[in-house]
Amino acid sequence: MPVRRPPRPPRRARAGALAALVASLACASLACAPAPARAPSSAPAPLRSLRIPDGDLARAPRTVSAAEALRDLDDARYAFEHAYAGLDGRSPLPPPRALARARGALRGRAAWRPDELARLLRDLFAAPDGHLAFGHGGRAPLRWEAAPQPPQPGPAPLLFASATRPSHPAAAPVMNGAPAMNGAPLVDDAPLVDLPLPAAPPRRLTPPVELTRGPEGVPVLAIRTFSSAAAAALASLPALAAELRRAPAFVVDLRGNAGGDYRFAERFALALTDAPLRALDAREVISVAAAEGRANSVRRRLARGDVPEQARPRFLEHLAAMERLAAALRARPSAAPRTELTTRGALLRGRASGPRGVGSARGVFLVDRGCASACEMLLALVRQIPGVLVAGQNTRGGMSVGEVALFRLPRSGVTISFGTRAFRDPLGDFVELRGFEPDVRLDGADPAGDAVALALRGWPAGARRRGAPSSCARR
Repeated sequence: MPVRRPPRPPRRARAGALAALVASLACASLACAPAPARAPSSAPAPLRSLRIPDGDLARAPRTVSAAEALRDLDDARYAFEHAYAGLDGRSPLPPPRALARARGALRGRAAWRPDELARLLRDLFAAPDGHLAFGHGGRAPLRWEAAPQPPQPGPAPLLFASATRPSHPAAAPVMNGAPAMNGAPLVDDAPLVDLPLPAAPPRRLTPPVELTRGPEGVPVLAIRTFSSAAAAALASLPALAAELRRAPAFVVDLRGNAGGDYRFAERFALALTDAPLRALDAREVISVAAAEGRANSVRRRLARGDVPEQARPRFLEHLAAMERLAAALRARPSAAPRTELTTRGALLRGRASGPRGVGSARGVFLVDRGCASACEMLLALVRQIPGVLVAGQNTRGGMSVGEVALFRLPRSGVTISFGTRAFRDPLGDFVELRGFEPDVRLDGADPAGDAVALALRGWPAGARRRGAPSSCARR
């Protein structure tokens, strides 16, 4: 049966500003749906602007009064209602009763420090989403992950604590001062960005893409990022995929790859096979708030000066596209303030020459908890290719909601980051926060060496297939 070429997915349509506008303005004909859980009203409320003023991108947060905190809470609720994709089947907003309790807690105190307000908002909007986070900038930047955490000793969450009791964080916050370790570009087609990862020890500088040889000449390809800042190196991945296919066995080392631009990952996967692969299902929020939030993310990256000079044109092009999209949507006052563009069941055609799968090779993809975002999206594709094993540890589990937008509450300076596009693993094996489980779990002291040995001998005898990890440490 011939493979039908699917319609171009939204990420490709957004390659240029004009295409982005066309996709959005033609939303009604492309399976857009109104936003879920919208409160009824007699007339559409005017659209707010969530664009962060240039002078506030690096401004320090401040303590606010109860009245100011209440207004910031309302802005946070607006951002979630209009821009947060959320997990499939979940409302982007907390229940009305929880919102009422939060308002009551805010009224019960005369003043709120930025960290206290960020923590209350985290408790209120918490969801099993690896990218949802609250915090603030300034001299001591703070970032709270909003995914539910195991119970820990310490004070109760602020939302349910006494309104007069001073609060202290129950767990160490994830600092926002070293995002360079994930290198994720804040561009529209980089779904998961600015991912809050645990602090890592300093590492020696290594190239983003590196091909070495292991025992018996097995090629080991390390891909350490999919950041657009490394575009020159990542452009070589399709050619390197062809080289891997010519080897009897190979290893792709994805440990510590926290994602970036998914297009680099997809091109690499498609160069490994000539067979069709099922694309990830996607559901994207189309709204002024979502476009402004994604633009905020790019503007903050540019303002911090952590965009390499050679990558600036790409970031500036994306920023201009998002700002034009927001302006075009704002110019349609009669349109719904939020719609959703859904793509399901698309097929991607493999681009390799030769037999299906990875040729005669046995390919092992080595992963750990540092593999997230576009790294996990790569696994969602290559796990469909015959001859591929995933080995190591569970991945991070931060793929389901991406294309992160940034918002800053104007009075307190508390920041919110969340995804505006939801994704679903085509095989259904991915679980947010748990990640992908490896086909073969490597528990030894030398996982790279174990992965090479696994590639040479193939699937371990007696090991169950996907979904049931086994141990394969070398003896």
